[in-house]
Amino acid sequence: MKNLTKISTVLMLLAAITLQVSGQTLKERIDQAKEIKVYFSNSDIKHNPNTNPPPGSQNKGTGCPAFTETTPIPADYIEAEKQVIDLLNKGFATTVFVTGDISTVPLFTEGIQKGNQDWLKLGEPLVVWISTTGTYNVENVGLMGAVDCVNSLSVDSYLAFYGIVNGKIKVLGNKNLVNKKTPTVKTKVCDDYAYFVKNFPLSSLSDAFKTGIAEKTTDFTVKEMADYDKAMKKKK
Repeated sequence: MKNLTKISTVLMLLAAITLQVSGQTLKERIDQAKEIKVYFSNSDIKHNPNTNPPPGSQNKGTGCPAFTETTPIPADYIEAEKQVIDLLNKGFATTVFVTGDISTVPLFTEGIQKGNQDWLKLGEPLVVWISTTGTYNVENVGLMGAVDCVNSLSVDSYLAFYGIVNGKIKVLGNKNLVNKKTPTVKTKVCDDYAYFVKNFPLSSLSDAFKTGIAEKTTDFTVKEMADYDKAMKKKK
């Protein structure tokens, strides 16, 4: 009960704070913060065999079983993500962005969001989340019941600003930083984990990943600063 009272008190205080900044631009919110933590979430590369077609889809399923092996996001990808902090500080002309520890963020324990980060329970007025995921993909392009597997590797990275507004979590800004896919390779059989690791190394998308992180983060800050400048002119 004591912990619940403490959490309720924190949320009430945060709600009071965010009420004051309701309707502000993201830059204004950033300027009011003493520190904004950037949390990095890197999920292992998993198999997406498209065994069965989605309901109502005209595409045929591959019939391929999913393999359970996964590949961790490489160290050079993780290092490339870290540049986001410097880019945000530079782009927003501030020094408040720092690295956060994703393991300290509470998770939903039930419902459709089970396992996802519970940013409201974390209680920070403004946070940044960088999520990187990837899949070994298989698509069936065979005709008349035949199976022709089109294989590829894809990597995606996403940036989101979450803020507490009126006691609720709101997305205050977001940007797809990376959405890259390797050239495809067609086979007649369902291939295993070893095949994908050999034919679709993550190093093949490394340069594109690094470039995408830098360019798209910069694009995001430029847009947000333009919105800020526009809002400031209206207030004059």
